[in-house]
Amino acid sequence: MQDQFKWPPAESEVDEKILDDVRTHGCHIVQVLSNGSEPEYAFSVGLYLNFAQAELAIFGLDRRDAANVINEVRARAATGHIYSDGDVCDDLLVDRRLCFARVPGSAYRPYFGTALWFYGITRRPFPILEMVWADLDGRFPWESGYDVRLKKYQPVLRSLS
Repeated sequence: MQDQFKWPPAESEVDEKILDDVRTHGCHIVQVLSNGSEPEYAFSVGLYLNFAQAELAIFGLDRRDAANVINEVRARAATGHIYSDGDVCDDLLVDRRLCFARVPGSAYRPYFGTALWFYGITRRPFPILEMVWADLDGRFPWESGYDVRLKKYQPVLRSLS
């Protein structure tokens, strides 16, 4: 991917920070605050470019926990451990399993504008995986018995049907 990648021009200090983080640390983490109707979330920019790991998104965690999870996946990707759609992991969050679920392209523009800007000049598709966390009983939103009170904290972007 890197040989075909075209770096976007920085038009602000924020853009410069994103580009510097991707070059220096392998990715930048975008934190999006809750708007009242949707939970806060975080997503990566640069993992796909640097490690061939799909970009990551996680909803409903506080900013520090979200960044820690993304950074841990980045560290694992740097050693060759790549997560894919459907993978389940039980050692990224304390007391919770995570499932990596492919984000449909229709969700990119509403949620991941910074990633679209970053990869936009290259015009090559890039994948995003949502890290969906299970309830305390280990059930995911698409499983029977899931604690429905948690749905407001993480909108699962893929179709559940």
